[in-house]
Amino acid sequence: MRPAIAHTRLFSYLVTRPTGRTVRTNVERQIAAAGRTVLAVLDLRHVPLIDFSCADEIVAKLVLLASDPSTRRRFVLFRGIAEHHLEPIESALRRQGLAAAAESADGQPLLMGALDAGTVAVWREIWVLGRTRASPLADRLDLPVERVRGVLDDLVTRALVIRDGDRYVSLGRALRDAGPPPDEEREDL
Repeated sequence: MRPAIAHTRLFSYLVTRPTGRTVRTNVERQIAAAGRTVLAVLDLRHVPLIDFSCADEIVAKLVLLASDPSTRRRFVLFRGIAEHHLEPIESALRRQGLAAAAESADGQPLLMGALDAGTVAVWREIWVLGRTRASPLADRLDLPVERVRGVLDDLVTRALVIRDGDRYVSLGRALRDAGPPPDEEREDL
């Protein structure tokens, strides 16, 4: 399964709730326009400041939207996360018991929010592998396959990993498989 990719690059200070609402609304519009399973990619590389209200309005609400089981599958990947982004984003996510998949400013995988260390370890391994089944992953981590399958299913429910048949796919791999974004699919805000 290859999701549609909706790219958004952000280029401003994100310091008020109305600004955050505007950004989120535009991203939601892109997601709805895809008409199928979609991976929304928000690039924060050029955002010098995101405050707590914008982190809540953009990050937390988009993560809630992605993990809503009543809708078609939606996934969100935040890219370009710098040290100064972490405190407001982590706070917004933890306050609501949420988690978000991300890449740091230097391209390293980053799982932000409320998750235990075991879940983070499984997620990181999937990120490295790109695509895997539960059994080989359990072997790599030296864990029981049923435990790993349970963690993987939770990651899918939380929209942090894509399920493709009996395989699990990292959001990073899904993005790489899609190739570079055509200009018409990318929106700058």
